[in-house]
Amino acid sequence: MTALSSKSDSVNVFLIGNNPTDLSGIYNLLKSIKTRTFKTEIHFDPNNILSRVSKFNPSCILIDDNLEKLKLRKLVKRLNAHVRTRHIPITVIKNSNYAEPQIQEAQDYLLKESLTSESLSKSIFNSIKFKKMQRYLRVNYAQKKTKLNQLLNR
Repeated sequence: MTALSSKSDSVNVFLIGNNPTDLSGIYNLLKSIKTRTFKTEIHFDPNNILSRVSKFNPSCILIDDNLEKLKLRKLVKRLNAHVRTRHIPITVIKNSNYAEPQIQEAQDYLLKESLTSESLSKSIFNSIKFKKMQRYLRVNYAQKKTKLNQLLNR
């Protein structure tokens, strides 16, 4: 994952959904953010998503919840399980807060009706930081566990 240190760094965002109108609204919100440049790729078919995500190398994935609920759950689980995409934070953009239970593998949820460019930007950067922290803790824990086992087995 790339470091997001300077304001000139661009952030790759991968949009997934089946409603071009909703995705273009999200795209326009990303383009209206003046503090950072966002490169976006939009994909409408969740079936062959892994190869496209791997080629684009996004910093964040935004998924519109207009997809069928079962397809949405399978897609998020598949993205979190694959070795090339599990480090990428996933944000689900929801139509309603009451419709369905949350998908545990997603880092964040945003409601479409209250979505602003500022809230979208904050969510993306918070998700990226959270995923980096998770990765750091996982690697550090494995290293410390190995060292402890080596000390105990001497």
